[in-house]
Amino acid sequence: MSEQLGTFDLEHVCNTYTTDPNNEITNHTNWRGTAEGYGTVFGTLTFAPMPLSQLDEKLEGGEVRWTGQGFNEDGTVAAATGTGTWTKVPDKHAWKLDYILELNDGSQIRSVGEIELDTLKFTGINYSV
Repeated sequence: MSEQLGTFDLEHVCNTYTTDPNNEITNHTNWRGTAEGYGTVFGTLTFAPMPLSQLDEKLEGGEVRWTGQGFNEDGTVAAATGTGTWTKVPDKHAWKLDYILELNDGSQIRSVGEIELDTLKFTGINYSV
């Protein structure tokens, strides 16, 4: 991987589920916490629309989108959005996530993390692209 930029540590806030005209369900999970270089962070991790019949333990992964903001103590603000994937972690009650974010300053970062489903913690590392 590229140069490590810093870690992030987020806690789950809530989920919102929406249904489209085709009866596919989208899960929007909201998070808050901190990220090195970005301060206090708030964001939404959106899992791609899925048919109701596929939302069970057999689902191994899919597409995700992260959209969020970071608020540094010096008053600077970073906003980011980007897409990637999630996959089940074998023999663990967790999901691995990997996505590329585009920031409001035009730069990009790669974010790799893991959601622990037992604790609802989302931790990981941001890398240069």
